[in-house]
Amino acid sequence: MRNILILFLSAFFFFSCDNEKNCEGIDLDKEYEIAINERLQICPKNFYLTLLNIQDSRCPNGIVCIWQGMIVIEATVTIDGKEHDFQLSTNETASGFPVQLSTEGYIIKLIDATPYPNQNDSSNPDNKRAVLLISKRSS
Repeated sequence: MRNILILFLSAFFFFSCDNEKNCEGIDLDKEYEIAINERLQICPKNFYLTLLNIQDSRCPNGIVCIWQGMIVIEATVTIDGKEHDFQLSTNETASGFPVQLSTEGYIIKLIDATPYPNQNDSSNPDNKRAVLLISKRSS
């Protein structure tokens, strides 16, 4: 009876600690499109990123503008239970927000937003996505 109990507990701990097999997350060093209120998870690490807002003031297709515009996103990243709110921009000089965030072993960089603005497009704001590159910070 004791051997069966030890075998059962060993199997339980072996399978419960295997986070990589049970975790459907993202890989590092790749670009990801994320929608507002969508959450990305890096597995098996305790890393979660949630996009809160996208402001896109880029010059729409079909219009002549005096400046190119920019993208600003607001997001939250949680790493090992510590939550950080941040903003990133494609134009640090105009917005005052950086292009990338470097925190606790990771770099999050704003690459783009989709879809690109169009003068005749009144598309649903829920269709907007930010394109982010998430990578491991070198020591």
